[in-house]
Amino acid sequence: MKRYLVAAVILLMIAGCAPIATFVYKPAASPAGETKLPVKVAVLPFQDATEDFTTRGSLFVPSGLTLNLVKAGIPGTASALTPELWGKAFADDLTASGDFRSAGFFFNLSELVDEDLYIEGTVRKAYGIGTWDQPTEIALAFRALRKADNRVVWEKGVARVWTPRIKRNCGFGLKCVIDQRYEDINRAMQELFAEARTDFVRTLARLPGSRVGEDGASQAESPATPPSSGSVYETIEGILKGN
Repeated sequence: MKRYLVAAVILLMIAGCAPIATFVYKPAASPAGETKLPVKVAVLPFQDATEDFTTRGSLFVPSGLTLNLVKAGIPGTASALTPELWGKAFADDLTASGDFRSAGFFFNLSELVDEDLYIEGTVRKAYGIGTWDQPTEIALAFRALRKADNRVVWEKGVARVWTPRIKRNCGFGLKCVIDQRYEDINRAMQELFAEARTDFVRTLARLPGSRVGEDGASQAESPATPPSSGSVYETIEGILKGN
């Protein structure tokens, strides 16, 4: 019965029977006491590499209805998760982590002042299904480039496929359904960003034995023992100076 109620709610939402709700990313709380890296990071709007559709399938068969969350969100009800939104959300996540000297969102490279690195992201997949007992899928790609010469120092892909969690029975309460869907997407984004951020920090800390290849890809060697805080700072400063 729950499946049919949720499906009916989704149909009403797509039909435009509720006000447009705007998604706002909420970063997860970060543990205190971590070492802050001496790096200023800029995040640019992500690129949209999702398939070219807004909705695919029939409104009357919700289990077979696929929603492109980047291009359309939930049409008529929930706002799209635009490339700009993804960039701002990741910048907020980096700031909340406390791992960097500073992190901020910029619309384009011309706005950068004294930032050391800039991050480009791509949304490869962001698809939801018309019923909640079917999986949602998000896949992202990241790369960080040194501002001084536009060389790539880090690349990472992350992805999640999950069946949304339902905490309570919303019935036909449209706001309740939207809130739960947004909570679930926010949780997935926190996990995706955390995986990417952790790898980014680890890469910066382990670059003493690395060399930037001719294709611009970073090829880091993992040291036998973790570097000291002093060596991490020296390494990062060397990277930013082009050494």
